[in-house]
Amino acid sequence: MAYVIKSYADALVPKPRISYLVDRVLPAGSVTIWYGYPGSLKSNIVMDMAMAVATGTPWLPSMPPDTTVTGRTVVQTPVVWIDIDNGEDVVEERLRAFGSVYGATPATDFYYMPYPDIRAVSGKYMTDLTNFIATTGLIRPLIVIDTLLRAAKVKDENSSEMDTVMYNIRKLAEDLKATLAMISHSNKVNNGRAGNALRGHSSIEGGVDSVFRVSRENNSDIIEVTNEKARRKPVDPFSARWTYTADPSSDELISARFYQESGVKASKQQTTINALMAQIRDLLITEGKMNKSELYNRIKGNRPNFNQAIDQAVKDGHIYEMPNLFGNVKVYDAK
Repeated sequence: MAYVIKSYADALVPKPRISYLVDRVLPAGSVTIWYGYPGSLKSNIVMDMAMAVATGTPWLPSMPPDTTVTGRTVVQTPVVWIDIDNGEDVVEERLRAFGSVYGATPATDFYYMPYPDIRAVSGKYMTDLTNFIATTGLIRPLIVIDTLLRAAKVKDENSSEMDTVMYNIRKLAEDLKATLAMISHSNKVNNGRAGNALRGHSSIEGGVDSVFRVSRENNSDIIEVTNEKARRKPVDPFSARWTYTADPSSDELISARFYQESGVKASKQQTTINALMAQIRDLLITEGKMNKSELYNRIKGNRPNFNQAIDQAVKDGHIYEMPNLFGNVKVYDAK
């Protein structure tokens, strides 16, 4: 096995700015997870986003005839959809429905793998998958795994084996220089912080860059997407309207797409905390390490909100804290 070691000088070499596959939602090269209860339309919202990426079409514009919101810009790139949940017929039906609205053609770089034998707990199986996708020649694809827990092939999704699964999945993304989105489920019971609703071992949340929760009430056409964890800038909650047409004789989808919906807003408190987290991270990136007092003196504002924001920024991985040389005052730095 070959090891690589780099120096502090390597870290100082200017790197390209973070680019987004989907503006302000999906950083290129990131590993994300999208989860929700059955019927929350989590797979559909991710497929909608993936079709936007495959066709190079802005995502979540205003619903016609309104043209107020043009949608989030995307970087067109190939998509590989790995389905281990719905079955080939359902995936193809959805692909045709979304593709018909997005203007997809037979030449569109959207590929799917129906029920492949994937065992993410096994390094060998994941190496085989990496090599297989590499042979397609697809450059920096968006890879979607639906669902994570069926791909894992572990006896207990709450066991520490999931840590190995998450390592292997991250390595798949790194080796292929891919952006990777996984779909998962909610716990039946959720107590405590919002992130506890994500089903499975805690290493799942710890092993991804962002966690998105998809919520839908009473089979509404409106879903809300909440960013519960982000290693980079948090994504403000957003809402989308589900639209579709179906064959009345068979209920088969004919067309499907989500549109921007402004009816549901993020709470004022969470919006404030998100903005403060972004300010704290940006200041640390620009100015370097600071202690809490130095940060607050630069940012000002409501002290309890500031304290909550800095604690959440550390917990969610936006920044990290460490003792200074004397060990009695914590200092903060950007990831």
